[in-house]
Amino acid sequence: MYSRIVKCVCLAALILAAALRLDEIARISLQFVVCGGAAFVMIEAARNRKYLWAAAFALAALYFNPVLPITLSRSAALPVVILCALAFLGSVRYLGPVPKMSLATITDLPPRGESL
Repeated sequence: MYSRIVKCVCLAALILAAALRLDEIARISLQFVVCGGAAFVMIEAARNRKYLWAAAFALAALYFNPVLPITLSRSAALPVVILCALAFLGSVRYLGPVPKMSLATITDLPPRGESL
């Protein structure tokens, strides 16, 4: 559930970035959100052993890195933003968290026979 929320928030931020021209503070905030979300999805994809997805989100995290930003013109950055939004949309559908194994408890033991 948490991973789906992160992906949807990043998807909404990317759609907002594609639709509007953002000022400096909003752009840096967007970079923090998308970079963190891309790193989160990259780790999730690596845990699922889907390395192509992990590489795609590593590139997205590098592009939206707020510490060392990559600046492109609006016409060059728009296709990148749209591709990243499509990647987040695909990850909502095709990537999910790794299911955790539950621990066996003493109450879950099968009966071994009747007691004397």
